[in-house]
Order: sequence, then C-alpha cells, then structure tokens
Amino acid sequence: MMSLPAPSPLDWSPSPEPAIHGGYVAWEAQHRPAPRAAGDWYLPVFLRLQAVSDGPADLVGAIRAVLGSDGFVVSRDERDTLACEAAAAGPGWPVEVRFVAYVAATDLGRLPPYCGVLHVGAPVLMPRTAQIGRPSDRDKALPLPLPHRADEVRPPVVIGVIDDGIAFLNARLRSDPEHTRVAAVWLQAPEVLDPAGVLCGRVLAADEIDTLLAEGETEAEIYRAINRSLRPGTEQQSTNYRVSHGAHVLDLAAGAAPEGAADAAMRALPVLAVQLPPAALRDTSGRRLEGYVVQGLRWLLAQTLRRAAGGPVAPLVVNLSLGSLAGPGNASAFLADWFQYEIRRHARLAPNATLRIVAAYGNARRARLVARSELRATRNLTLDWRILPDDHTPSFAELRADRSRAGALRLTLQPPGAGVAPLADIPWPEPGECWSAGTPPVAMVTGVAEQEQRMVHVAVAPTAGAATLAPPGCWRIGVTRNDEAPALISIRVQRDDTPAGYRIFGRQSWLDHPQAWQWDDETRDWTQPLATATASEDSPVTREGTAVAFAGTAEPSVLFVGSVRPETGQPCKFRPALYTASGVVTLRLSGESAGPTLAAVGDDGVVLRGRRASGVLSGSTARLSGTSVAAPCVTRALALLINSTTGPSTPEQELAALIGGAPRDPQSAMTGFGVLAEADAGVAWV
Repeated sequence: MMSLPAPSPLDWSPSPEPAIHGGYVAWEAQHRPAPRAAGDWYLPVFLRLQAVSDGPADLVGAIRAVLGSDGFVVSRDERDTLACEAAAAGPGWPVEVRFVAYVAATDLGRLPPYCGVLHVGAPVLMPRTAQIGRPSDRDKALPLPLPHRADEVRPPVVIGVIDDGIAFLNARLRSDPEHTRVAAVWLQAPEVLDPAGVLCGRVLAADEIDTLLAEGETEAEIYRAINRSLRPGTEQQSTNYRVSHGAHVLDLAAGAAPEGAADAAMRALPVLAVQLPPAALRDTSGRRLEGYVVQGLRWLLAQTLRRAAGGPVAPLVVNLSLGSLAGPGNASAFLADWFQYEIRRHARLAPNATLRIVAAYGNARRARLVARSELRATRNLTLDWRILPDDHTPSFAELRADRSRAGALRLTLQPPGAGVAPLADIPWPEPGECWSAGTPPVAMVTGVAEQEQRMVHVAVAPTAGAATLAPPGCWRIGVTRNDEAPALISIRVQRDDTPAGYRIFGRQSWLDHPQAWQWDDETRDWTQPLATATASEDSPVTREGTAVAFAGTAEPSVLFVGSVRPETGQPCKFRPALYTASGVVTLRLSGESAGPTLAAVGDDGVVLRGRRASGVLSGSTARLSGTSVAAPCVTRALALLINSTTGPSTPEQELAALIGGAPRDPQSAMTGFGVLAEADAGVAWV
C-alpha cells in the first residue's frame, strides 16, 4: 500500500504589519470571517479624549467632535453621558473623559488623533435596522451638574448586580407581593445599529416589571417571551432554566421575603441589575466579558444619577461575581484601570456619593494555569503547555517579564508533532512584533508593551471544529537569558473552559512539568505544586497569582472576596475553600495582588457544598459554590451597613465593621484581612 508523504511543517514568519493593539486583536483580525449580508464587523473601542496640536482646542470641542463624527458610532447611553460631561466641563481640559465607541473593523487605524485608544474589545457582527429601539429611562438626560446640600436626607442604598440570567420577576425582589424593588434592569443582547446609534438589548423599568407581574402570565412564560424577542433561539437563555448564576447571586446580594419583619431592612433597598449577553459568558477568556461589564457599570452609575433627579445621590454597592484570569495582575489591567476611572468620575459628578464594587477573587487556585520562575545563572525555564484535543476554541497564554530585563531574554516555542515548525530561540519580541505560522495562522506570538512589564502573547488555533486546526498535545515553552542577571518570568494560561449550562466548545489547557507535583494531603492526589519556584530548580507551576485579572487594583473602594467553609464541628472557625484563588506571596511582579480584601462563606461544609439561594422562579432554590457566592454575601452585608450608618464612612472603617474587628496583619493570601461575620450575611428564608 502506497503511503502519502507527511506534510511539510508550517514555518514561522514575521508579520509585515505591527500588531499595534496587542495579540488578541491581531489574532482575531486574522481569523475573523468575511462579513455577511446580515451586518458588518465592528470593534468596541475604549477611548480617552486627549489634547493634540491639530485637534479641538478644549474638552467641550472634543466631545462635540465625537458626537458629530462619522468615524465611529456610540450608544445612546454614551451619547447622553458625553453630553453631560460637556455641560459640566470648564475651559481647557479640566478632567479626563473616557467613552466607549464601536468602530468598523476596517477603520480601526483611522481614528482621530484626539481619541486615544485604551483597549480594543472582541469584534461583533452588527446588523443594521431602520427601526428606532424602544425608548426607556436610558433616553432621559442626566440632571448634571448635580446640586448637593449637606442637610438633605440620603436615599436608601442601591444594590447593583452585573451577571448572567437575572431573575428580575422573582418574589424575593419585591417590596410587597405586587410591586418590584428592581428600579431597572438592562437586558443586554447582541448589538444592532439603528438610526439613533448602537442598541444593545432592552431596559425594563419598575413600572414595566409591575405590569408584567399583574398581567397573569407565569414567570417562566414571561422570561421565554422576552428572551425570544432579544436573541436567537440558538443562544443560551439562562432564565429559561431552573437555575442561573445571576439569579443565585442576586438573591444572596439583595433577596428578601416580600412580607414579614425579618427582611424589612433589605426590602427598603432598591435594586439595579445588568444581565450580560450569552457571548460575554460563553467566552471565559474575558475578551467579550470585560467590555460589557464596563458598559454595564457606566449604566448603573447613570441610573443612580437619574434616580437622584437633581437631589442627593444614593450610595451604590455593585456586585461583580465574574472575571477572567489572564492579564498583568496589577492596577494597569483594563478593568482595574477603568474601575478606578469610574469611581473618580462618579465622585466628581456626585460629590459625597458612596460607590463600592465587590468582586469575586476567583476560583482558579487548583486549575494549573499559572507559573512563575526566576531565571538565574544555573537555571533557564522550560515548561509544558498541554492543549487538549476536541477544543473548538483558541488557546492563549501570556508570558511576562520586567521591562528592564526583557531585552536580555530569548524565547522558544516547540509545537507537538510535525505540523508546525519550532519557533527557535528568538529574541523576546518587541512591542508590536508578531510571528505567525500559516495563513490564517495556526499559532501566533506577539510582543505587547505594558506599563511595567513586557508581555508575549501566544495564541494557538482550535484543535477541532475549525478550518484552521492546531495539533493538540504538549507545546513546550522555553525562556533563556543572554546575560547572567536574574530575570523573573510569569506565565498565565487564559481561561478556555465552558460555563455550566452552555454547549461545550472550549476545553481548558493547562501547564505541566515533570518535576512540578507532589502529594496533596487535603485532596489525596498528586496535584500539589512544589511550594514555590524558589523551593526547587524544576517547579515553576504555582497556585499563587490565580486571582482575577483586575485584582491588583489599588482602589480601596473595590473589595475582593475569597471563599471559606466552616471547620467540621467548629462553626466559628473557617478553612479556605480548595478552589479559592491565592494572591502572590513570593516572586511577585510589580503591583500584583497579595490576597483578597476579606473572605466569606462559599460552602456550608466540607460535604454540604455551596450556599442555598433562589433559583430562577419564585419559590425554587439551589446550591452553588465558589467565590461567586461569597462575594454577594459581602455585598449584602456592606449595603445594610452603609444604609444604617449616619454620615460618610471610609472603606477601612467598613472593612473593620464587616469582619468584626481590626484587620489581621499580615494579610492572608487566600482569606485577606479577615472573614465576614456570618451573622451579618445570612439570607432569611420563609
């Protein structure tokens, strides 16, 4: 029998065009399908207005130029926010103004110079429609600048939740059996371009929700009808199911019995919610999640200002029980930086208004996705990146080194088998420098500049279900030095699994090394990494640094929550949950998180996993586990605490009250400065 010759391996070649906006954007541009008749490809771009010699003379002029530009389109929310910033701005460039716009994929390189690009999101296929979207509270102008008098009574705290599958009809979100506490909910959906701008789903105000409740249809049928009107039936419809992540989180954060004295304090607190579109959750890398989270937070803040109607602005506590892993891990991460901007902007527009963001610290401690090593005279780094078969989504890894040491490093990437040639011993790529194998590429290596590090972004095509396939198996990464000076290297593999309830496409790749593992007494298996990269010459894989990408923010108004469980037979003593992320204790790159702010119970026991809270429909319950359910317990306790406090309080004072005493010192890498007093975090049930 005649055998066919083996195909020649794909060779690596440098890209003639620099990857200006980073590895993810460059990779997506190479693999983006041709536009269909249904619409065009647009990129969500996160921009900052800046003074340039050939641009507008002042901030007001720049805002007006944006609103009149044909180079990009903005949503009605963004248009309204920019108009309010123009009304509040003084002469010159007194403040920083950021906004979100959608740019045609072919026009990304033609943005005006007074718009500085901070981040470029994943592409969306945006159809056009001649119909103007349904008006709502989002179309009402913000009453800015807001007057404020110290003698005015502060409104009740507003609880905001950004999540998936928001069960806004649930009885535990009502002030009484017939009236909702949900002041408004934004049901995000795939974007469309209408004559008034970008439209992303639908907003329901409290009176509309009350009307739905009074019409006599079952909750399930109302959810199904709304879901059918917002997105195709092939997309995930989380509120069509018994349990959703968002329903559970929202109940833990703000749920209350609609009658009785036990939950009277919680029933007095209104709720604002953002339901993210399925694409944001399906892609666990966070490429789509982060952009929708930013837009959701801006909407929550705008709604809080609208509710004030020119009077005192209510305190807002926002819960975010979602996140991705890869990123610089410090204050320069996209969400960390943008959250800090929004907190400062809100303080500028609404002086003395309280804003707190409570975020889950992450569940990736045991996922084998992080490695770090210090290259020294006798040690270089060699690491196995195991990419699984039947993976229908690309896999990504991010390598980082200090900027001062990157020029002395060299990189090798050895794919498995003979399908792709090795990328052998190249200098650490310069920012914008890009190497790729094949057209479209099977793999791509891109240099990216960051504030304090130099990152190398490695992308590998799916191993199944795509026109361009990469070989599964061990992709070996090697880093060496040109000199004898020590160099700290950090590697993070991006999340690529599939959330529960979604059709399985992604399979999680992971890091491995022949000498990396030892016996784990707690889990009774050989998955415990050797303590740190300093404990052995061959132990780069670590559980440290497994927190969400934005955990390194220096903003004290953002609280990160780890997860604990009660010790067996000792309900007042707690043990960190096996999954809860760990901060970086050793070999820390600049600004990386040392641990969460505090911890809360994410599991009721070693056998009784998770916490009990509401399902999608009224009267149903479920148990979910993770830092995702620990965070809303802190949100709940913090909202009640602020609501009962007379006058302003600082994050430091609030933390001490939440944990029932002075913060521990030093901060724990898994439980932070203390554990939430559970008496303040329980959910009352009837």
